[in-house]
Amino acid sequence: MKIRVYYEDTDAGGIVYYANYFKFTERGRTELLRDIGVSQSEMLKKYDIKFIVHSVSMEYINPAYLDDQLTIETSINKLKKASIDFSQNIYNISNDKKIDIAKSKCRIVCINSSLKINPIPDLILKKFLEET
Repeated sequence: MKIRVYYEDTDAGGIVYYANYFKFTERGRTELLRDIGVSQSEMLKKYDIKFIVHSVSMEYINPAYLDDQLTIETSINKLKKASIDFSQNIYNISNDKKIDIAKSKCRIVCINSSLKINPIPDLILKKFLEET
């Protein structure tokens, strides 16, 4: 997924504010789900479940700046009955050279409306397995 860095994404020095990388990776995970046919709003309506972040880590490698066009690559590392582990890489292409910006790992868990951990429905698990 490509994302443009806007003024609102940066700090006073024109560098992407660190917390905004979490927003970028959240969008990357959401778009991966959409790409494999999983709508989070439909999951909530149909199965009374949603995904929440259990844990996340971010390693900052190089800064990104105002007007950069970043690429967010998202992949599934591990799929369990009620959780998914993602790896994400944010990079920029400059002068035909890939510049790593940040790397992230995130575990999401499936919960129901009572906030209890819930197994991911088999139909949705199957879509994930086809992706990995």
